[in-house]
Amino acid sequence: MNMKKILILGLILIAVGSTLTAISAGNIVSTTSENVVLENNKLTINGVNFNIPEGYEEIESDVDTSGSDGDNDGDDDTNDVEDIDGTAVDKVISADFKNSAGDKIEIDVGIKANDQKIAEINPVNSEKKSINDKEGYLIKETDDGKTQYKFEYLEDGKIVKIVTNNEDLLSQIIA
Repeated sequence: MNMKKILILGLILIAVGSTLTAISAGNIVSTTSENVVLENNKLTINGVNFNIPEGYEEIESDVDTSGSDGDNDGDDDTNDVEDIDGTAVDKVISADFKNSAGDKIEIDVGIKANDQKIAEINPVNSEKKSINDKEGYLIKETDDGKTQYKFEYLEDGKIVKIVTNNEDLLSQIIA
């Protein structure tokens, strides 16, 4: 009889502990093992920081890497090279957000393998611009009557691309 009470008490303690852990981790979301952390509307992707405006919820997070046959001999059997508007990268880590009005924010961080740095970017049809002290390029595209704003810049040898349908959001997002 005592063993039964001890087991029931143990199960209750485990349930309470699990609940408290879930509640305390409610503001921290680690979406992938690839250095993507969202905490209190502060997003960090591979060391690059962003602010996510109130009302936006994460809808997707993804990591794309260039194809490799695994033997490091330079012949890529899959020929799957990632690209951010003309800049070749080995890995793209992305996070997408949406608000209740259907407005989207897409954030991509592209990196090279072996700690290589991306030295320069110059996307086509872009305007050189500075937003929150980040020197980069603004691209304005209209498709089906909807305008999208893309801002691309370099940070610590990584290419960063932010896409939104509201140009004012760019200055809110860039940390």
